[in-house]
Amino acid sequence: MEQYTDIHSHILPGVDDGAADMEMTMEMIGMAYRQGVRVMVATPHYYPGHVKYAKEYVDEVFRKTVSAVKESYGDFTLLLGNEIYYREGAQEKIRNKRIHTMAGTPYLLLEFSPGAHINVLQGAVRSCVEEGYYPILAHIERYQCLWKNEKAVGELVRMGAYMQVNAENFTEGFFSAERRWCLRLAREGLMHFIGSDTHNTKDRCPNLKQAADYLKEKLDGDTFCRIMFDNPAKLLKGEYLK
Repeated sequence: MEQYTDIHSHILPGVDDGAADMEMTMEMIGMAYRQGVRVMVATPHYYPGHVKYAKEYVDEVFRKTVSAVKESYGDFTLLLGNEIYYREGAQEKIRNKRIHTMAGTPYLLLEFSPGAHINVLQGAVRSCVEEGYYPILAHIERYQCLWKNEKAVGELVRMGAYMQVNAENFTEGFFSAERRWCLRLAREGLMHFIGSDTHNTKDRCPNLKQAADYLKEKLDGDTFCRIMFDNPAKLLKGEYLK
């Protein structure tokens, strides 16, 4: 079985709208593990100015979760980041290390309102790049300003952004517009990462392998390997994607 890295997950127990408790966390880890996932980045939501739990609390939950995971899955690596709802004040929090980068690398996972104007996304990307970070835009299929707009996506990529789409786009609705558009992005080199964005064991469960199986059939070998293996590996090393 091929081994995958899931860069977007809400797996930590009780810190956001993801796993409710450690039991659910371990069920989710088990589901991902059976699909071949061996590395997962926990990316709890971070809303600047509206933080439910302090960073120190999240860090402690993360340490306890890593310990529990190691007892059951010795070859599974859990890392920490944040899904950052980007707005004023975020950069200061990042500089002061109150917000986690992706696994301690220069990569940041950014989230926006579905109705955010393209200028907001461009401004966030510009600010992050100027600060020396590599911004990843989470689940870009949700943003109205990017939907079916490869030109806008391409401009953000040229500015230094990377694009992540959720695996569910390739696991649901065989004839869906989302599937067709996301596949077109992949083929045009405008999709860099797939993430499960898993929140629970029911309607938002780990689903990376199902998406990978679909993409393996639809993409050329080099593009598939770049999205599923090469890019995540470079992210974890903090290496720049060309």
